[in-house]
Amino acid sequence: MTGMTLNANARLTDALERDLLREAMQTEKNTNLLAMLKQAGTAVAGAVMAVVDYIDEVHDAMNRARAASAHYTGSQW
Repeated sequence: MTGMTLNANARLTDALERDLLREAMQTEKNTNLLAMLKQAGTAVAGAVMAVVDYIDEVHDAMNRARAASAHYTGSQW
């Protein structure tokens, strides 16, 4: 079947057409592709959430450091 070429005049026999349809219905290539896309989407979403959490932690740490620095240096005039 790998040497099959496109030909407008080619006709499939009923048995060959049934075999091709049966094999196409039994293979789950689209399902596997969809599962891989879902898995990739989940991984990307997890990475985005990790970056957001990291930025939030850095922001909180900077605020605490700024407050501590202002407290110890007497920056209030």
